Amino acid sequence: MGNLVIPDWQNLAPVNAFQYKVGDINGFTLTAYFPAIADWEDGALRARLQERLREDVASLLRTAEFFNESSLENRKGADYFAVEFKDDIYDFQVAVYQDRIVVRKAGVQLPTFHHWYHAAVPGFKQIFDSILSVLDKERGMVHSVTSVQYNFDFVAYDFVQLGKKLHNYYVLGKLITQVPEESGEIVNIEAGKHSVSRLDYKVNTWDGVGDRRRRFTYAVKAPSNRTYAGLWFELSYGSETYTDPDTQTREWSNPGVLLEEYSRVYDFMWAKGLGGFMRSLLGHLEFKTTASYIP
Repeated sequence: MGNLVIPDWQNLAPVNAFQYKVGDINGFTLTAYFPAIADWEDGALRARLQERLREDVASLLRTAEFFNESSLENRKGADYFAVEFKDDIYDFQVAVYQDRIVVRKAGVQLPTFHHWYHAAVPGFKQIFDSILSVLDKERGMVHSVTSVQYNFDFVAYDFVQLGKKLHNYYVLGKLITQVPEESGEIVNIEAGKHSVSRLDYKVNTWDGVGDRRRRFTYAVKAPSNRTYAGLWFELSYGSETYTDPDTQTREWSNPGVLLEEYSRVYDFMWAKGLGGFMRSLLGHLEFKTTASYIP
């Protein structure tokens, strides 16, 4: 106890940095995939796995100094079981499916998420390893992580520039300038706005080289509801087999290592996702964010 170190929120960037204009994160997930469990319908196996999961999550609460273990609750559905920490600040859920383990954190103010992330996320690898070790013993075979992905979601809305309210498609016009109108013809986005129900933009990029190469995803959606008021951002950090476009040589990677890269992942979200991608679209505007729904 007492060894928890959280990076100082106020010293992550200059005081006037764009990131501090983003008041809320709308949600977070961490997903680790593994080969599907063949005997998933075995109720006794799932019960033993859930018991281990609860023990491991309770241990994480102590390490992260969240405590309050009495707020742990078991959940289960047709295709999963889970342990949920019902807390008014640091709530989260760890759910196990036939082929993946998923950590979910509901939206909160960004400074609160900053603390939760650095306190909790370093401990999830141990939980994932523990569940897979039970499967190894139960089934007599080694289970390894095959893919890992971190997702950070943000919602921004009510965009204003020099006192004028802007629709989301206008803000997204920096990325998408033309759309099909009713006849299918490509027209300027302003002319075709009434035929558009939602605009989606998504780009995957590579970062790093060799076994340090990672896939970054920048995505934003502009739906027409609430009179084109909001933009939904998704920033993702994950693993994927890389094929050299010139030699067609594939690089080997160990996706399980990504569970140890929580600091690099956070830096991606903070510097590239917020400080790069979102700032490029919203940095010159006034806007609001939300941890849940647009009011």
